[in-house]
Amino acid sequence: MLKIVRAISILLLLSVSAFAGPWLGLIYKKDTFENHLALHVSGVHPESGCLAAGVVSGDLVIGIDGKALENVAQLQNVMKKSKVGSKVKIEIFRDGKRIPLTVTLTERPDDISSLTGSAIGSKIAKFGDNFYMNAEKRQETPKATLLDFWATWCGPCRQTLPVLEKLYNKYSSQGLEIIGISSEQTKPLLAFYKKQHASPYPLYRDADQGLWRRYGIHAVPTLMLLDSNGYIKRVWSGAPSFEMLEKLVLEVMDK
Repeated sequence: MLKIVRAISILLLLSVSAFAGPWLGLIYKKDTFENHLALHVSGVHPESGCLAAGVVSGDLVIGIDGKALENVAQLQNVMKKSKVGSKVKIEIFRDGKRIPLTVTLTERPDDISSLTGSAIGSKIAKFGDNFYMNAEKRQETPKATLLDFWATWCGPCRQTLPVLEKLYNKYSSQGLEIIGISSEQTKPLLAFYKKQHASPYPLYRDADQGLWRRYGIHAVPTLMLLDSNGYIKRVWSGAPSFEMLEKLVLEVMDK
């Protein structure tokens, strides 16, 4: 079974809701400070309130809202009560000193790949009008979306197509959307559809490779799993098994 590409021990501090909302804009690792939780900052988004307040990589976030940080849920509860523009008091530890800071919360941007170095956590860009087959099958509010970056000449891609078809036929009525994305010319794509595999889900031609470049697609097949709000939850390359895809899709759809 393929290993899913994910950050190990690095957590991304986003808005509590899956919708764009207030966030601190930090990448951190869990750490400890005086026998309680601390967040060891390893990245700060350039447009976040934390950067404006003076948080830098290497800082330890040790408190929020006037209290020592005991667990991540405590921080999430503070964020849940807040709005974009709200001010949140945090305490950091740097160079042997406790430093209180006031952070003005900014809105979480759709694309956070510059902070994480990964597409995971970003919101997928809007599709254009380049659906060359089954555009009418697009779902307005899918519970989960599976994107397949593929090519007609790719052997593992061809192995993946029947797996995706089986998954789509089983779960599309329950809210699963699958979109095949290729950057090839329309003529070979249509020929492949008519003569070799008529995928039942929408097929999109990324003519200028905008999506490929934006999300750093370097191998095919590469699959992305999105939640109901279009945020990227998983990214992996290679031909997956049906059982693997089914498990991951159901995890997202059940949330």
